[in-house]
Amino acid sequence: SKESKDYKNMPKKIYIRTYGCQMNEHDSGRVRDLFLAQGCSMVDRPEAADVVLFNTCSVRKHAEDRVYGKVGTLKKLKEKRPDMIIGILGCMAEAQKDLIFRKMPHVDFLCGPADLDKVPGIIGKIKRGAGHIICIEGYKKKKITAFPKKRTEDKNAYVKIMEGCSNFCSYCIVPYVRGIERSRPSKDILEEISRLADKGVRRITLLGQNVNSYGKRLKEKVDFSVLLRKIDKITRGRTEVDFVTSHPKDAGIELFRAMADCRSLSKQLHLPLQSGSNKVLKRMNRGYTVEKYKKLVKGFRMIVKNGTVVSDFIVGFTGETKKDFDDTLKAVKEIGFGAAYIFKYSPRPFAKASRFKDDVSREEKERRHALLLNAQKDISLHFNNVKV
Repeated sequence: SKESKDYKNMPKKIYIRTYGCQMNEHDSGRVRDLFLAQGCSMVDRPEAADVVLFNTCSVRKHAEDRVYGKVGTLKKLKEKRPDMIIGILGCMAEAQKDLIFRKMPHVDFLCGPADLDKVPGIIGKIKRGAGHIICIEGYKKKKITAFPKKRTEDKNAYVKIMEGCSNFCSYCIVPYVRGIERSRPSKDILEEISRLADKGVRRITLLGQNVNSYGKRLKEKVDFSVLLRKIDKITRGRTEVDFVTSHPKDAGIELFRAMADCRSLSKQLHLPLQSGSNKVLKRMNRGYTVEKYKKLVKGFRMIVKNGTVVSDFIVGFTGETKKDFDDTLKAVKEIGFGAAYIFKYSPRPFAKASRFKDDVSREEKERRHALLLNAQKDISLHFNNVKV
């Protein structure tokens, strides 16, 4: 068949560079295993590769700029080696489409995050002279493609339990590039985790854009806390399990009880607050207040002994005043996070906030970022000293 011929003529040396979150790391692992199954090998620099792949993130402009910079440096190499194939995978391919070809015509193909299983076939078509190829919008399918049963093992592994997001936070591009939330059947997840545990994987991270909305669209009656208890029965005493990311509007007592009861579960909760101002949270369409968030953290700490809360923040969001930022600074000091990831706001295409005026200057974003970062460093230092 044409497809088997594609695989037979598959280039042998593959370079994959990943930008972004754990979900992207997971997806790069899937692509790697597709090539390894065809007898290809991975190389650690693009100059040594027949195929150069960039698995990308579009959540922040900074990540896209890094990709453009890196891929731009390959233009001369591509001129010297026209047979080398360059592909951009993931969210950036989905978001920017043929704009990428216009900016970087030496790129051969684009492939969205839900179509990654097609990458070897795409490369076969390009070798036969197909020209530029765009393969996107597979996220409109309901089925989630996970790792095949045979996968490269490591001591740590990612397991995708769901894909996409239906929250439509006003700053976020995820629903537009990964689709609305879809959950994998619990049977498939448990089988994958059981195989990994049997092979000696020491730590498994469950992935989803909003893990605690798991199961909402499944026919079976299983929510995230039930899933965690099922996973604990398989992994207890063999494998540690953690998960990212939780959304405060869906987090609650049942999740905290599961975390307390399940021996295999990490006691760290990643619960992004994003802002300490209710006005900003409403503009972000987050679906909770600072007061509700504080109540959640209090409940978590009462139920999960020695538990740690980690958060995310965006500074300089459109319309954020000095008082709004001061409220965020105050919330960080009051709540006391074990760690926090702090980002400067940048408008993202498709997201509702991209239509708002980006009215906080770059200098002010830098200033607020530095202030919040320093405040959190002091808290983390104190927190770790107390832990010791």
